[in-house]
Amino acid sequence: QSNSSENHEEVGKSDNRRWFLPLLGLLIAAGITLAIALPLSMRGKSENAAQDNTASFNYADCLPGEVDVRFELAKSILSSITSPDLLADESTPQGKAIRWIVCDDSISVQLFENQDTVSGNLPKQKHGFRLGGDAGEVQVTRRYILAAFFYSTSQVNPWIDSLNFLSPDLHECNWHKNYTRSNF
Repeated sequence: QSNSSENHEEVGKSDNRRWFLPLLGLLIAAGITLAIALPLSMRGKSENAAQDNTASFNYADCLPGEVDVRFELAKSILSSITSPDLLADESTPQGKAIRWIVCDDSISVQLFENQDTVSGNLPKQKHGFRLGGDAGEVQVTRRYILAAFFYSTSQVNPWIDSLNFLSPDLHECNWHKNYTRSNF
């Protein structure tokens, strides 16, 4: 009888494995589609808005420091992955994300404020990766991408649980909540 229960467990495991790869493929395809479709859908809107919007944010509620310098530095880092017009338009998810990076994100602000005056590089992050992902520019880019994802997916329907996204004092790897069977 133990042989029968072992076979039953193996069948259950193979059923789980059979669904894992298609589900992973579907998630990757959805992410790529979102990454392509969002900038394209906002292109016409941002061109018109960028003419009206002079890329000056309301800095009254920003963390102290040289906000204009931080914005230009962030724009120079992020313009390799996002159009400067989208970054300048506060009505787009990308504009909201860069504003959060420049004004509210204490980790990114600290990186900007401690920029090396000789090399122009941002300091290394405190929680770097072994494979060279420890540059401050990489951390700012990662936080921007996650913030843009948050703003683009929460504009129409707000998230029921924010999962600690956009926690300005937490490393982005901690923007999650641990769920176990006892949470359900």
